[in-house]
Amino acid sequence: MPARMSGMDVPSGPSTLKVNKMARKKEVKKTKDTSPISHDLIPIHEKCTEKEKKELFEKYYIIHQELPKIHMSDPAIRHLEVKPGDIIKIKRKDPKAGISIYYRVVINE
Repeated sequence: MPARMSGMDVPSGPSTLKVNKMARKKEVKKTKDTSPISHDLIPIHEKCTEKEKKELFEKYYIIHQELPKIHMSDPAIRHLEVKPGDIIKIKRKDPKAGISIYYRVVINE
């Protein structure tokens, strides 16, 4: 019979023990993708080089403070080893527009 905890049924008994044992034995395979998030709906995030930053600022006549912000803790950029002030290039795929490119500046807050 399931135990009752905080309004939800929690199975107990041998079946739960078997599931836990199976979960411990499960092996996780590493993929070649360096991004921890690989999903069709999550756009590609890349860290811009110094040359790309300079070209971006010259092309659009902007400075760091004028770019939209992205937090260092954002799961999409955590693997990029970014620091505050870095620029992130985001490539979004669209069936009609093709690939759209967006830029964000990394903040620590």
